[in-house]
Amino acid sequence: MLNREDIEEREVHVLSRLALKARDNSGRRVPEEPDALRTCFQRDRDRILHSAAFRRLQQKTQVFHAAEGDHFRTRLTHTLEVAQMARSACTSLGLNSDIAEAVALAHDLGHPPLGHAGERTLHARMQDHGGFQHNAQGLRVLDSLEETYAGRDGLNLCRETRLCLLKSRIPEGFPIADDLPRRTTPYLEGQLVDLCDRAAYLCHDMDDAMRSGLVDWEAFAALALPKEALARVRQRSPSLASDTTPSTSRTIRRETVGAMVTVLVRDLVVATDSVLENAHELREPNDVSATPSYLATHSTLRRTQISELLATLRQDLYRHPEVLRTMEQASEGIDALFDRFTANPTAMPDRFERRIYREGLERTVCDYIAGMTDRYVERSLAAGI
Repeated sequence: MLNREDIEEREVHVLSRLALKARDNSGRRVPEEPDALRTCFQRDRDRILHSAAFRRLQQKTQVFHAAEGDHFRTRLTHTLEVAQMARSACTSLGLNSDIAEAVALAHDLGHPPLGHAGERTLHARMQDHGGFQHNAQGLRVLDSLEETYAGRDGLNLCRETRLCLLKSRIPEGFPIADDLPRRTTPYLEGQLVDLCDRAAYLCHDMDDAMRSGLVDWEAFAALALPKEALARVRQRSPSLASDTTPSTSRTIRRETVGAMVTVLVRDLVVATDSVLENAHELREPNDVSATPSYLATHSTLRRTQISELLATLRQDLYRHPEVLRTMEQASEGIDALFDRFTANPTAMPDRFERRIYREGLERTVCDYIAGMTDRYVERSLAAGI
């Protein structure tokens, strides 16, 4: 059997010099005894996986409301897809796949209900109180809002895990733990999670767009990346009819999207490896976080193709009248709840009421709404809670 010390020793000998090593972690805000079997990063992963905030992701919108169909992606399924991609990329590059998985599982915990409409509405309501940003909110969930252990708030994660989640500047006035910087460059594992997140949502939003019937394959057919992916599928299946497309065949749609993911993850690994091979001045993980920009990257060709796909999704899916109508309804619902709870704070659970003195009324209401699921928002509105 392998115990924690054995795993830590193996990391030192197997992983890249720029990979985070569990043995060298910077500790937790509240010191704890190490686990006998799991490294600190494996323990972080497990804490996130078993948290209430993680379970709520199953009822939070990605693009399409969970109630609209059993196979549309939710925040939870998207999160699991990102975790798989990030583990694969980190393993290929000799990086620490355990912390990458932990970061991937946590990266969307700060998203409010009802997709990006919920985030925009909360940001507008919090303009005079530090704003709202889902990345920063995720750190609040992990450091403060999640209540798992008696006598302390949050999950008490390792500093490295928390720093990997700081992928953009924290808005001025937004409250995060005082031991975190307001801006930093994530370690390589965090950078890879960020780029896998983008690749995942672009490919899978395209899949869901076609599944929904709102956008046809013809919107994507001329784009270089989907076109190449379909050509790969046809090459694997020479007997496939020439007029079969991802719009007319569910299997071909799935295979095409899968091929796109494969292409992007492989490109991410190869392009990043090329950068790291020439980064001789970087000797250890803290050198990575001291650099001003990402080392993880896609090739120039794939970056262009990613931008093309994003532009098409913005035009044909994210701004589709049906999607915009749903988003407008979502914004109205979030606004109504914000008004209700600021006018009547006692309508919130006791544990949030108790936070008002410390956090302020608006921030407490924002935290409460951000943690809701789509279904809970709808039930609250219907019940007049």
